[in-house]
Amino acid sequence: MKQHLLIFAVFVFVACLNSTKMNAQTLEFTPLVVKKIPKDVDEFLVMRDELGQTPNGGAACFLIALLVYANNNDLGNKLLTMTIDRDLLVQGDGYNGFQPKLSDTAAIRASIASKSFFFNTYVGNTYAPQNYQLPSENLTFDFVRNPPAMYKETSEIYRLLVRCNADAKPRMLKMRKDYKGFWKVYEWNGILAEFPKK
Repeated sequence: MKQHLLIFAVFVFVACLNSTKMNAQTLEFTPLVVKKIPKDVDEFLVMRDELGQTPNGGAACFLIALLVYANNNDLGNKLLTMTIDRDLLVQGDGYNGFQPKLSDTAAIRASIASKSFFFNTYVGNTYAPQNYQLPSENLTFDFVRNPPAMYKETSEIYRLLVRCNADAKPRMLKMRKDYKGFWKVYEWNGILAEFPKK
């Protein structure tokens, strides 16, 4: 009897694992459109104030900051500071006396060094044949609509999934709301993961 129960438990576990496998072809996405990439801190703050009060909007602000960083480290460092959770920042000259940890910006630069278009792949309307060239306006970020329960956490911390055009599976960001009501990135290891080999 115990052996039968064990076999059944293993079967259920495997079935659950299979049911949670996800790829971009089997999921529904909710697009979020950013009109243009901000040219300075003031333009970014306007965008942040407009979008940053939802998890998806806060994530889009972070992804925009990564795009800026790829071309302008100084400005990008300031914008990243505004989109990363306060607990993950250190004192520095990024923005308002804080900046991302040097280890985090080093990891970001390593991703860019491996592929200059690395973060462009998170923009939904970029394409491999064009080497993921960014559109001049109306950048789209595609977030999974109604993700599985395993990706929902608490009222303070929210996990979401964003499409990556260089990977069949969407990638996770963990967001946390700050005291002003803006959603900041709390964990983004998945965003820096290498692309699967084709």
